[in-house]
Amino acid sequence: WVPLSTGGRAKIDAAYSYGGASAAIATVERNFHVHVDEYAWIGLKGLIKLIDQLGGVDVFVTNPVLDDFYPDDIGGGYLYGYKRVAVLPGAQHLDGSRALQYVRSRHNDINGDFGRSARQQQVLIGIKAKASTLSAADLPDIVDALKGEFKTSMGLDRVRSLLGVASGFDLGNIKQIVLYVPTYTSYDHGSAYGGQSVIVPHWNQILPVVKANFP
Repeated sequence: WVPLSTGGRAKIDAAYSYGGASAAIATVERNFHVHVDEYAWIGLKGLIKLIDQLGGVDVFVTNPVLDDFYPDDIGGGYLYGYKRVAVLPGAQHLDGSRALQYVRSRHNDINGDFGRSARQQQVLIGIKAKASTLSAADLPDIVDALKGEFKTSMGLDRVRSLLGVASGFDLGNIKQIVLYVPTYTSYDHGSAYGGQSVIVPHWNQILPVVKANFP
């Protein structure tokens, strides 16, 4: 629950809904005291297509995903049903559809929504690992596959240059931080939050960690 760059306070992901990428970037920068150089947005179908184009991603599942109410809505439309999905513990190679289920499932994680955040970070690192094997010659096929499902502030030349950097990047240098309760955040609800259940940041704990990892 943070101040938004567009005014007022809300859940941090509301910034994109209210003002697009520029509002989301400004909200993150103001609250976390960091500079965001670029952004990339990908839709649900786009994530499936990207991961399939990369040949899947590899993750190690610590806590199983067992969800009886996963939204079956990829086909489009406002009316949709639910289905059961499961991603079992251990080393897993996930195609696009399974990876989306892994990062999107909201039910029955023993760590709640924080567990979902950790899963999303895992898949991002898995995508990074696969993307590091790409060359500039692979870009046209990926761009074609993601039409309408991907937006970024980067031009194609910038993406090409980053591929050269990515190929030599050590995955061990990537740091993951999840702002767990009770150290970094706490739960709250009530009229002060529009009747919503929210997570309130403890900035005195969060900002030193952010500064140490994003100097």
